[in-house]
Amino acid sequence: MLAYNSTIPLFPLNVVLFPGMMLPLHIFEKRYRVMTKECLDNGEPFGVVLVKPQQVTRPDLKGDYFDELHHVGTTALIMAVEHLDDGQMNLIAVGQERFIIKDIHAGQDDLLLGRVDPYPMQDEGSPTVGRLAQKLRPVVQRYIDHLADASGEDLSGATLPTDPAALAFLAGTAIQGPLPDKQKLLATTSLSTLIVNTVSMLQREDKILIYMLKAYQTHRQTQRLPFVDYCLN
Repeated sequence: MLAYNSTIPLFPLNVVLFPGMMLPLHIFEKRYRVMTKECLDNGEPFGVVLVKPQQVTRPDLKGDYFDELHHVGTTALIMAVEHLDDGQMNLIAVGQERFIIKDIHAGQDDLLLGRVDPYPMQDEGSPTVGRLAQKLRPVVQRYIDHLADASGEDLSGATLPTDPAALAFLAGTAIQGPLPDKQKLLATTSLSTLIVNTVSMLQREDKILIYMLKAYQTHRQTQRLPFVDYCLN
């Protein structure tokens, strides 16, 4: 469990990491190789935070770090690592728990260090959450089914989590929408609000998926039509 007023290394990325989400990374910069080694040696996580859109092209993040990153992120625990001959690494991390950044400063080798607090979800055990989760479950299942149709992947064996927070975070992971929308979900303070917003976003995205699938099927049918000679008169 993350303690209040903890200091953790921060990895700014163009991704929103949800608790329970798997994150494959290729590590090549010296500062992140050092970070990875320290995290592995100490069995500790690092923090993943979304870079604000205007800063995506500025990987060094010089200047006012605090204003260049979104303030709610997720700790990531390294589960597997592949060491390459040139010192680079491939690793797989899994999102653990949300945090909110209180302060940022530069550490050794320009690694960003964040002073953070846990960012627990409010009202997790309320009856309202249970009722909302029952509405969320079929919406998530339908969206995943349509994703499977669109990608050609067989996801029939996938089992949805029973925990409402885990289900909502899984939905956030699956959503193919814009990163700012996913960040809003991650930063939501109450679980009931998270579920309501997730349902709304899933329903919107599902309509887009259905439209794309129909358009693709129509295109395939058109391609299979017999060749016809047309007269230009």
